[in-house]
Amino acid sequence: MRRCRRSLALTAMAAAVAGCAAPSRQLTTRIVEDPITLPKRMASASLGVTAYHYEPTDAQNLVVRPGLRFGITDRLEWSDLATLRYAFLEDRPADGRAPMPLSLALGAGLFGFGYSSMDGMIFVPGISVEAVKHVADRWRLSLGANWFAQWVQNADSFTPAYSSTLQYSSRIWSSVSVLAVVKRQLTPRVALGVAPEVAQNTDCVAPTCDWKSRSAHLALSLGVRPLSWLTVHLVPAVGVRHRADLLLPVTYPDGTTIPIRPHTVTYGSLTAWLDFYW
Repeated sequence: MRRCRRSLALTAMAAAVAGCAAPSRQLTTRIVEDPITLPKRMASASLGVTAYHYEPTDAQNLVVRPGLRFGITDRLEWSDLATLRYAFLEDRPADGRAPMPLSLALGAGLFGFGYSSMDGMIFVPGISVEAVKHVADRWRLSLGANWFAQWVQNADSFTPAYSSTLQYSSRIWSSVSVLAVVKRQLTPRVALGVAPEVAQNTDCVAPTCDWKSRSAHLALSLGVRPLSWLTVHLVPAVGVRHRADLLLPVTYPDGTTIPIRPHTVTYGSLTAWLDFYW
């Protein structure tokens, strides 16, 4: 609850100051023209809320995702906790440089860290790469890959089990995903996009470990930018997740029975996303 209140307060402050942004730091109302990294001295705060429903387990989940970005230069961007993203190439540079065939950015850093008496130090590193191509004045095509992991200092043994959403119990894990996005500008303020994604999860930091679950996801995105400093996205999606065929224990150490999970679940989700720029 406290985290949700902090997120709402952050977005409220961003909305209050975004309207005062200097024209040189404003995006156009055409979403497909967004650069791969934020322009110099531009900041962005975002808040996304996603509701999930899984079958046949009938599991439900609500996820809140706040975000922060800041353009250090026209090519270098800071985001979230301690991550940096650099654009090596740009197909539509804002500073007068010669355009390249496509835009290419690499990001790396920490998406979280902490300490607990049970696990010791906790780190959540990540690496991402994205290529973007603007086509004419109506299309924005992108292809990206992401690696995220969680590492803890004291990885004590745990009882392996799958949740009702087929997430594998593990204090140390990693996830690799590949995502493609195609967006088309429908009107000067409205864009429609489609985004297929595949992902694989393991129970160790290295993505080459034996996989524990694999998933495929397809999302449809409706984006509206009524003002240059505000973007609203509504994203319905469907997906499927499949678990590995493992021999698992049937009870926890305290004797509690571990539920038997299906090998595959399907899910639907709906995301509402706000981006504020200033």
